[in-house]
Amino acid sequence: MTFQDGLKQVEKGSNLIKEGNHLIIDATTNAFFFTWQWWVAVLMIIVPWTLWAILRKRESTSRLLFSAFIVMMLSTTIDALGVEHGKWVYPVKAIPIPTISYSFRYSLMPVLIMLFLQYKPNVNPLIKAIILAGMSAYIGMPVMAMMDMYKKIDWAYTYSFFIILFLYLVAHWFSRRKSFEPL
Repeated sequence: MTFQDGLKQVEKGSNLIKEGNHLIIDATTNAFFFTWQWWVAVLMIIVPWTLWAILRKRESTSRLLFSAFIVMMLSTTIDALGVEHGKWVYPVKAIPIPTISYSFRYSLMPVLIMLFLQYKPNVNPLIKAIILAGMSAYIGMPVMAMMDMYKKIDWAYTYSFFIILFLYLVAHWFSRRKSFEPL
């Protein structure tokens, strides 16, 4: 394959991606909007942040948000890779963007991690990570699958368990940094 052939192939692939994205956006806007699953997805964005705003440890807000943003960046990257490689999909979601589930990646998961970081901060982080990962991978994800908000294709919940375990431990590590000083 020549360089020019590669450019043509990338253009063809990009057009296929664009066509696929349009199909997903069309399904989201014309079939899923205002269904009970869509409302659940919307609530999964609003409720966690509302609860966190009420329950957060105010003097640790910036530290917790920093850890949450790290989780969002990592999980979004992992999520994009999983969707792009056909490991899972998010059929029904609140925001009609083809790849990731904003309800889960930008709301539910980071807020759960922040709450786990905040409460019982002296408990072994590995124990907390195992509890969070177990609840998320073996209870939360199957429930999301039953509601058609998540569909695993070539994936096992145990893989998600280890990813969530990793995300929590990374968030814990970042939340314990002492480098938060005034500018």
